[in-house]
Amino acid sequence: MKKILAVVVLCIMAIGTGYAQKGEMTAGLQFQVGAGSGLANPGLGTKFSYSITDPWRLAASVDYDFKVKRTSVWDINVDCHYQFFFGKGFRVYPLLGITVVGYHTTPPKDVQRAFEAAGQKAHSVNTTCVGMNIGGGFQYDINDAWGVYTEVKGQCVSNHGSRFVWSVGGCYKF
Repeated sequence: MKKILAVVVLCIMAIGTGYAQKGEMTAGLQFQVGAGSGLANPGLGTKFSYSITDPWRLAASVDYDFKVKRTSVWDINVDCHYQFFFGKGFRVYPLLGITVVGYHTTPPKDVQRAFEAAGQKAHSVNTTCVGMNIGGGFQYDINDAWGVYTEVKGQCVSNHGSRFVWSVGGCYKF
């Protein structure tokens, strides 16, 4: 009886470990263009992702979009991907997540000069918004260590309108 119980327990453990996959982690750099609210800012960012299971992956990114029309933009994102694998090294995924977007706007030069003439300082305006990401992307694994990807997503944020973000980047898998 003890032998049968031991065999059953070992079989259950073997089945359980057969479905538990080692999580793939990637870290990379990306170039992006964010457009919305009359702005189209190019920027750079960094991204880290961790595959919980084969199809499910969590991705965190931090991006900074350069100043255009006196406004620079930064964002912090946490997205969930559900990956569909096609062939060797190609995957497509929808994404859904949360975002925190910050806008930094400096006043126009003529307003700054008018304030300085009056002996005062014109202050910049900072706005931070929380919202939701929805979109998709695809990744191509060049080899066992390197991959390239592109994503498109809409950032639906409160108080400042929504924006569209397209990014392309490379990642190292470890």
